[in-house]
Amino acid sequence: MKFKSDSADEIVSLLGEGAEFQGELSFNHGIRVDGIVRGKVRSESSLVIGPKGKVEAEVEIRRVSISGEFRGTIHASDRVEIHKEGKVYGDIYTPCLIIEAGAVFEGKCNMNEHMAVPSQRAETGEAASSAEARSEERA
Repeated sequence: MKFKSDSADEIVSLLGEGAEFQGELSFNHGIRVDGIVRGKVRSESSLVIGPKGKVEAEVEIRRVSISGEFRGTIHASDRVEIHKEGKVYGDIYTPCLIIEAGAVFEGKCNMNEHMAVPSQRAETGEAASSAEARSEERA
């Protein structure tokens, strides 16, 4: 059954096996990668990395499903799924992470609800630790 809210996740584009893309990739509907992508990926939709797909990128996406290989940083506003044949080498920022048995994940994961840009997170973290230090000094 297809729901209207899933239309942005529908896979309408394919980068096939043997194809290679380098640069900044943006799209409105879902894309499946069975080839190679290097650079930056930005979308409010879904990215599917097939079993033979390889992505080396900084990714800002709503949802990503990985059955191939990923290297880089993922900022996903909805979820990241690493399937049993998937390999991820890098950092993940998402409120929901699903890792199947047999998958490889080497990196860090931050499952903070608020997906701020990394520089804003660092500033907020510094401000919070400064406030904690001041409250401890008063006590």
